[in-house]
Amino acid sequence: MDLQLPNIYTVSSLTREIRERLESHFPLVWVSGEVSNLRRPVSGHYYFTLKDAQAQLRAVLFKGNHQNMRYKPEEGRQILCRGRITVFEPRGDYQLIVDYLEPAGLGALAQAFEALKTRLAAEGLFEAAHKKTLPFLPRRLALVTSPTGAVVRDFLRLLQSRFPNVHVLVYPVKVQGVEAAGEIVRALQDLPHYPGIDLIVLARGGGSLEDLWPFNEESVARAIYHCPLPVVSAIGHEVDFTIADFVADVRAPTPSAAVELVVPDKAELRRRLERLGTSLYRSWRRHLEGERRHLVSVARRLPDLSRRLVDLRLRLDERAEALSRRFARYRDIQAQRLHLARSRLLLLSPRRALQDMRQRLYRLAPRLGLDWRRSQETRRRHLLYCEDHLAKLDPMSILKRGYAVAMLLPEGTVIRDAAFVSPGAGIRVKVAKGAMDCQVVETVP
Repeated sequence: MDLQLPNIYTVSSLTREIRERLESHFPLVWVSGEVSNLRRPVSGHYYFTLKDAQAQLRAVLFKGNHQNMRYKPEEGRQILCRGRITVFEPRGDYQLIVDYLEPAGLGALAQAFEALKTRLAAEGLFEAAHKKTLPFLPRRLALVTSPTGAVVRDFLRLLQSRFPNVHVLVYPVKVQGVEAAGEIVRALQDLPHYPGIDLIVLARGGGSLEDLWPFNEESVARAIYHCPLPVVSAIGHEVDFTIADFVADVRAPTPSAAVELVVPDKAELRRRLERLGTSLYRSWRRHLEGERRHLVSVARRLPDLSRRLVDLRLRLDERAEALSRRFARYRDIQAQRLHLARSRLLLLSPRRALQDMRQRLYRLAPRLGLDWRRSQETRRRHLLYCEDHLAKLDPMSILKRGYAVAMLLPEGTVIRDAAFVSPGAGIRVKVAKGAMDCQVVETVP
């Protein structure tokens, strides 16, 4: 009888197979835990253990992975890391090869940061077309920051050394905590109403993602976007980025670098002005010398002006005499024309016609008065006749002779035919003095 022998692994083959299965089943995992047994030998790698209350896991972070990471593992700190599971075959230990980590609790913040960044970018808040240009030399700027931090001292010290003539208004706000975002928004809304403010610098020192979170709030981003003044963001260190950095008109890597962005170096400006002044003076001297040489050259080519002046004077005398003779002839001709016109005017004088018309007017004036009086008398008699005729046609005169007018109520129409009035209808009978409202009992044809 043949015995079926079991499949017998060597230690290395079994360990290799376990490694292959682990790596294929866990290609990429996220693990959270507390860092312990942290070591960093001369190789630059980080070796540590991730643990919680019930278990622990060996982990390694190679030098090539952690050089560009913002956060490094620290003993006793809760972290969230990403990596792949493998087995270290010489010892038979399984471990986590880490390629990314961050302090625990920042995962949700990072996701919120990316979600808000994507949404605001889609709305166009980050577009360069909306960025305002900084003034070359602001007369007065506003610094929005914490009044107790080192940022204020460093900013003012560097500004004093670069350009002490620039005035600074420090607007105190909280730059950390739940109240910080509201105070920053209020500052961005108030400062445009301050007289003389040319730009706003929003500054804060470095810190963790939680510390810098007020500058990732949507309300702060929209306040920066709608601010009519240019806004410079100088938040954290050079590797720190916030939503405010993307919306601001200019981002400075640090608060100190913001000073170099918003104001020029006065000493350097003075040196540039001196160089430009020297260059301008030299250019002016060269131009003046060239113009002088050109003037000398032109003067040499000019004719003798004294001889030219004598010729012109002689020609002027000749033309003056000719003009005088022509003027005398013209004057004589005009005098003759004037004498002839005066003679014709005397022959055609309107005085005689005017005298005849005046005498005729004297003869017609009495007849005009008489005709007017006769016309007025005729019109007066016609007016009296019309008044008498109208008096005879006045309805009130007829009523005074005992007649009456009947009107149908409530329309008030005059009754001319009794056949159109029904018994029981209301009528109003108007006489010379007053009226009577009556009811029809019977109509008689």
